Amino acid sequence: MVQLEPNFTLVLKHLASSGAVIPAEQQAALDHSIPIQRIESGLKSLVLWGRITALNGKDYLIAEGFNTATSRDGTVTYETKYFYSQDGARWSDLQPVDAETAARCTRIKGQLSGDAAKNYELEEKDPNAPAPAEGEEEPKPLVFQIPELSVLRYRVDSITAATSVIPTDSAIVNAASQVVPNRLFAGCAYPEKLEAYQHRTASPGSGATLAQDLRGAWCVHYDAFKGVAQVRSLLWPGYFFYYAANELTWGALYVGDGNRNNDLIFML
Repeated sequence: MVQLEPNFTLVLKHLASSGAVIPAEQQAALDHSIPIQRIESGLKSLVLWGRITALNGKDYLIAEGFNTATSRDGTVTYETKYFYSQDGARWSDLQPVDAETAARCTRIKGQLSGDAAKNYELEEKDPNAPAPAEGEEEPKPLVFQIPELSVLRYRVDSITAATSVIPTDSAIVNAASQVVPNRLFAGCAYPEKLEAYQHRTASPGSGATLAQDLRGAWCVHYDAFKGVAQVRSLLWPGYFFYYAANELTWGALYVGDGNRNNDLIFML
C-alpha cells in the first residue's frame, strides 16, 4: 500500500544518520500538537517541514499543510499553509510575504536571532529624491523594518521551491486535474539514481527528474542491504530526503539555518 503522507517517526529514523534530528522533548510534543493543529486549521495534511536554527537556541520548527494540489500547464500548484513553533506545542501562522519584502529579505544574511519580535533595518536610496546640488548633502535614505518572521517565511519558501522531493511516478493526476497518490506505485526501479526522484512541483508523467537540475546540486547514497536511499541537497545544506524500498515509504526534513550555499560552483 502506497503511503498518503510521510510518517514522522520513520522520517526521523531514516534521516538521523544525516544529522536531521529533532530534540526528544519536542518530538513528544509534536506527536500531539501537529494532529490537533491540522484539525483546527481544517487541513487535509499537515507534516513537520523542518527546523531552522537560531542564534539564541530557540529554533523555529516549521509545519507545512495543504488541502489540494492541482496540475496546470505542466506545473503542480499546492495551496500550502505554514506554521511555526519554538516549543513544538504551540503553533502560529507564518504569513506569506509580498514580492517587495521578499526582495529585501535576500539582503539579510546569516543565522536568524530566534526572537520572533525582532525587526531588521534596511536602508535604500529614495528613488524620488531630487539630485543634490553641488556642496549639498546626499538625501536621507529610506529605512525599512523587516520582521524576522518575514525573513523566516522567505527562507522556507526558497528552500521549498528548490527541493520538495518525491519518488518519480508516486503521484498521478486525476480527472479533476488534482494531484493524488498513485495507489499502483510499485517503487523505484533504480533508487540509487537521481532519475528515480523528482520535485513535487513537476507534473506527474512529465519526465522531469532531479537529474535535470544543476549538476552537482544533489547527491544520493543508497544502502542496498537496508534498501534505503538518502538524497541530500548541496545547494541548500540541511535538506534531506529518504526512500525506503522495503517499506515503500519516503519523507524529507530540513535542519539548517535557511541559507543557500552560494559557493557550490566552486565545490564542483
